[in-house]
Amino acid sequence: MEHLTFNDTQSLLQGIQTLYTFSDLETFAVDALTLINQLVPSDIPTFHTTGLWTRQVSHSFLPNCPGFGPELDKVIDRHFGEHPIVHHMPQTFHGAYQLSDFVSQQELHRLEGLYQQFLRPLDLEEQMTFFLPNTSPGSWRKMTQTDVTLMGFSLNRPQRFTERDRLILNLLRPHLHQAYENAQCHRQLQEDLSSLQQTLNHLGLVVLNSEGQVQRVTPQAMAWLEGYFPKPTSTSQLPDHLWAWAKHQISCATLESDLSKAQLPLRIEQAGRQLVIRLVVEQEQYLLLLEEQTLSLSKSLELLGLSQRETEVLFWIMQGKDNKAIALQLSLATSTVRKHLESIYGKLGVQSRTEAIAYTLAKLGLNIGNT
Repeated sequence: MEHLTFNDTQSLLQGIQTLYTFSDLETFAVDALTLINQLVPSDIPTFHTTGLWTRQVSHSFLPNCPGFGPELDKVIDRHFGEHPIVHHMPQTFHGAYQLSDFVSQQELHRLEGLYQQFLRPLDLEEQMTFFLPNTSPGSWRKMTQTDVTLMGFSLNRPQRFTERDRLILNLLRPHLHQAYENAQCHRQLQEDLSSLQQTLNHLGLVVLNSEGQVQRVTPQAMAWLEGYFPKPTSTSQLPDHLWAWAKHQISCATLESDLSKAQLPLRIEQAGRQLVIRLVVEQEQYLLLLEEQTLSLSKSLELLGLSQRETEVLFWIMQGKDNKAIALQLSLATSTVRKHLESIYGKLGVQSRTEAIAYTLAKLGLNIGNT
């Protein structure tokens, strides 16, 4: 049984440690090849993906490596089935294998595609290949019936590889697989984070720390705050009115034993729209969720403190209807409409329909165009 020297062991351990620093999926192939070539040197080390269904192979090389070129790639694709390592799948999923494990030198030289058209023009006589352990021999039949892509590494050189080389590659193999999965997870996390960032930018969200200091304001929240509050809003300080409300809500939430208890939202109306602000307690931080809503005129009138029937009468007054038309619309007697109108005047502190309309427009921040 082959044993590694102390220096080989140290180099392997350092290599494995380096593997777990890989986080960029785009550079994984080159980073891994660089590491492998330091441990087991070869003339042309490659990272390859192989489609079992399509029987097509794609390669990645080291920056200074000449590679195979388009013509040799076509040779590989055409003679895919005669490759001894491919021919002996799924046995070769177990670890690192070289051509001489399956064919003699004379048998290799008789292979028209693999040797005469591929290895010989490159002055190569041996190839050591291993796949990342994302497959198992037991699933081979199922794999051949689906479009499965195998990933692995091939090292090419004029002379045979030693058992020391094979042992190092076999020990490195599971760590290469884990490093590849780590890089995939890192990319997915980056994509998820980017998607979340785009979503947050379209939400009205203000994040406060446990002391009430602003930690984050999304662009949409900033736009709404600047539109609904008279004083300029900064990314580090809330408008005075909003801060006073938030401070009170935080105080109430702190005193509540049940922090999940809903707090009343802050509503600010302006020009037929309203900004609704809610406080959410989340562990050691507070979230202000902002939402803009469109107010219908009838909904806005409810904010004046009138009864439901008085609100309906005022709504039709603002539509230009006279008492008789309002009575018909609401199925009331004309005298009842007059009584509701007198009550509206008293509650609003006005003396005529015109004054009632003007008061309502000013009070709700509406304009004639919106009515």
